[in-house]
Amino acid sequence: MVEFWMTAGVAALFGSAVGAFVSVWTVSRNIKHKSVIEERQRWRDALRTLLPKLVSAKRGKAREQVRDSIVLRLNPYKDQAAMIRIDQFMSDPSRAEGAEVIAHFQDLLKRDWERAKIEASQFPWCARSRSDKRVARQKNAADREAGLVPVVTTAAGVNDLTVS
Repeated sequence: MVEFWMTAGVAALFGSAVGAFVSVWTVSRNIKHKSVIEERQRWRDALRTLLPKLVSAKRGKAREQVRDSIVLRLNPYKDQAAMIRIDQFMSDPSRAEGAEVIAHFQDLLKRDWERAKIEASQFPWCARSRSDKRVARQKNAADREAGLVPVVTTAAGVNDLTVS
């Protein structure tokens, strides 16, 4: 009879420890994700505000200040393509270059939004690659509806398109 109570006691202690661990892990994950998602939302909002200012600002100090504000919000290791687009626009501030900057940042913001949705879900693993795939599927579907046909898929998974 003593063995039964010892086994029951050990099982109860083990169950309590596992339950406490899962509770603490869940609460800390939720707090972290909530704060990160809110901060990234502020980042996206700031870029949405700054990009039109960059494209519409006259040459000079105002445009350089907006450019610097945008570049400071970018990751210097992962967002180099965005910085290159901005610098191309700064050297040739034409409507076409401005449209290229806007299109690049639309894609960047869309990927980040999809990533945030995945990270907030029950299964947040591999959010970056899953968001890239999700955006690529959406882009391909939109291109098919518009009558564009994918021609070449690059290593990054981005399609070069031609009109059929």
